[in-house]
Amino acid sequence: TEKRIEVRSGMENGSVYLEVQDHGIGIAPEDRQKVFEKFHRVSDALVHNTKGSGLGLTLVKHIVEAHHGHIELDSKPGRGSCFRLAFPGTVQTAKESG
Repeated sequence: TEKRIEVRSGMENGSVYLEVQDHGIGIAPEDRQKVFEKFHRVSDALVHNTKGSGLGLTLVKHIVEAHHGHIELDSKPGRGSCFRLAFPGTVQTAKESG
């Protein structure tokens, strides 16, 4: 089965953002904040065969916050999840940065 992930980036309201969207099983509303906690694994039967330590999203959140950004999660069970990482700032082209 082909698994597709979409990655988008851009600027909005004075922030630079990066979005990563999958088309997987999604995350239930009651688990959305917990997925950023250290060692948390969603208790859905569909993910029990997936390996992981529950550290990935915790690390991502800490890195984003260390750069004065924030992370948002939009997820629909059965349809997938979209993580949006937003950072304050503007985009410079290679020519502008010298």
